[in-house]
Amino acid sequence: MSQENLDRFIQLVFREATLQEQLWEAPDIDAFVDLAQHLGDEQGYRFTPQDVKAALYVSRREWRERGTLTTEEVQLKRWLPSRLRRRDHQTVIEWCYRGKRRFAEPFFDQTIAACLRHPFNMLFRLHTPIGALAKLHETQPGLLPSGLIFHMSRCGSTLIAQLLASLSQTIVIAEADPIDAVLRAHFRDPSVSDEQRCAWLQWVVSALGQRQDPQQQYLFIKFDSWSVMDLPLIQRAFPGVPWLFVCRDPVEVMVSHSKMRGSQMVPGTIEPALLGPDLAEIPPYALDEYCARTLARICGTAVRYGQSDDGRFVNYRQLPEIVWFSLLDFFGVAHTTADIDRMRDVAQFHAKSPSSRFVGDTSAKQQAATDEIRRLADRWVQSPYQRLIELQAAAPRSHT
Repeated sequence: MSQENLDRFIQLVFREATLQEQLWEAPDIDAFVDLAQHLGDEQGYRFTPQDVKAALYVSRREWRERGTLTTEEVQLKRWLPSRLRRRDHQTVIEWCYRGKRRFAEPFFDQTIAACLRHPFNMLFRLHTPIGALAKLHETQPGLLPSGLIFHMSRCGSTLIAQLLASLSQTIVIAEADPIDAVLRAHFRDPSVSDEQRCAWLQWVVSALGQRQDPQQQYLFIKFDSWSVMDLPLIQRAFPGVPWLFVCRDPVEVMVSHSKMRGSQMVPGTIEPALLGPDLAEIPPYALDEYCARTLARICGTAVRYGQSDDGRFVNYRQLPEIVWFSLLDFFGVAHTTADIDRMRDVAQFHAKSPSSRFVGDTSAKQQAATDEIRRLADRWVQSPYQRLIELQAAAPRSHT
């Protein structure tokens, strides 16, 4: 009986934002268990601490088997869509409660991981049909994007995102899994149309762009490197929104990937239909060639789509100063001298490891480049990269 009471209490909490906020205030497991039992008693649901502790460690699979909640059963204030999955022939959203937590970490999944360690998210595991995003977008729309950030990878885009995120008036979403899942949904389910992907993208960005503070006025989305392939669809979802493509000397990018390869540089991780079927013909051991040709595809796509008034090209060598001297104005972000001082301070630290001081590595990467990396970079990537440099140099003087 006490387990049934706990289940009823869990359903009540999903419907009551006030109870969610109260339980979030207890990040320690023992304190959380005590508070959950106390609030359950107040609501007339008696259960034991052992019931709560057992429920905290129920497997993800068992929770999924309990089914999803309908939109009407959930108060979604302060919830984030953390994953988009196909289950039982339908698209399902997995949610994560975040309270008032900002997106301060370099990447979206780091923020989600921190939230998921809270006992609240261990007990209240929420899955809904994707229609919940539509309803949230209709009833409580988030900020529209102020800027979109694309990149070739390992080129300084994380630094740009972290500098923007340091401002109290911004929300920065960096490489969010739900956004990537929406953009690639048609590969997992061929029945998903471009119109659906466009709508889903608007919904998920709206959910991620919920303001946690009245000061927040600007929303920035940093995409995965391969997302530039979907730039026309993204522009259809967010017409007229200014965007960047960030690039770096391909030799330096390839050296970075040779030391620790990103997922897009591992054959089979990204659908061949997205990067180009010719990449599937590369032998699995030829990782440097796969990297070079992937970079060529990404940069070439940016060149093809990028000659528009809304687009800008930024080179790694322009960082960090271009952010406060030019990009804030390009994105229309009102800012103060104190904001620039704050960004200058943040720029002294490593973008992906903010606790460490930044040390430039351009020379070290050039010295570490093998003859094979230089040969492959020259054969495949230099041509589109040089075209990006030309486009960057041709930008209006007021934005350089």
